[in-house]
Amino acid sequence: MKILIVGSMGFIGSHAYNYFSSKHQVWGADVVPNPGAENYYLLDKTDTDYKPTFSKQQFDICINASGNGSVPISINKPVFDFELNVTNTIKLLDAIRIQNPSCRFIHMSSAAVYGNPPSLPVTEDLQLKPMSPYGWHKLYSEQICKEYYYMYNLQTINLRLFSVYGEGLKKQLFWDTYQKCQSSKEIELFGSGNETRDFIYIGDLMKALECVMYRGLFNGEAINVSSGIETTIKEAATIFCAEVDGKIKLKFNNIVKPGDPFNWRADVSTLCGWGFSPQTSIDEGLKNTAKWLKQYHAA
Repeated sequence: MKILIVGSMGFIGSHAYNYFSSKHQVWGADVVPNPGAENYYLLDKTDTDYKPTFSKQQFDICINASGNGSVPISINKPVFDFELNVTNTIKLLDAIRIQNPSCRFIHMSSAAVYGNPPSLPVTEDLQLKPMSPYGWHKLYSEQICKEYYYMYNLQTINLRLFSVYGEGLKKQLFWDTYQKCQSSKEIELFGSGNETRDFIYIGDLMKALECVMYRGLFNGEAINVSSGIETTIKEAATIFCAEVDGKIKLKFNNIVKPGDPFNWRADVSTLCGWGFSPQTSIDEGLKNTAKWLKQYHAA
């Protein structure tokens, strides 16, 4: 297959590029220059459309891993977030509509569309109540994917990613915790520590993407993508700190950051019905993450 990965210089996009390059013909696209790279398109986010990119090849799959992935940035810069997560999506879809209508579109959405779920596990038919501009904009982009399916018969699917982590992620809980570990043996984290997340390791996400490629319906649907396992922030941070430095002590400040949900656990029965099964435990995934962080900061 010919696969285009938009956002190929980012965390998820770069992993997808490396993972699928060994099996398919893969092109990358991003707004960041990548000198000397083959099969790479430099996008200008100020362009009114992306039709020229899709006029160069007829792709079988387009994976949209682009956009802003920060809730705090979306709160402080909602227009910026809208442009990256909503406007960017419709420009991609319209280019596909005109230049490459047989291309299937995999859109990286987010569990942020759910907000604070009233019950667990979180099923795809739960009422959507985003808590941040980021969550709202991911919901809008999901609706655009549905629009292009119903109006133009484009094959689209939305993946509601929960808490993805692993090598290469330079933000969020484990990156921030590592930075704090470098300057103190006693570190403070937000919340009570009893908040829960459904973590999925980046390597498992790649396998989930592969399942979606071959088994997804591509009728504008949205599916949960995660491990289906609930883990407290305290437990995850404790495991991680033990891998970084066994002498680290944790404390929580009981401050809730705007846009942060309390508890998450995904119902992943749809994805598992397509053959997906997470293989990486939180212990193994955090061991890999800590090892990468040590190597990254030593370089």
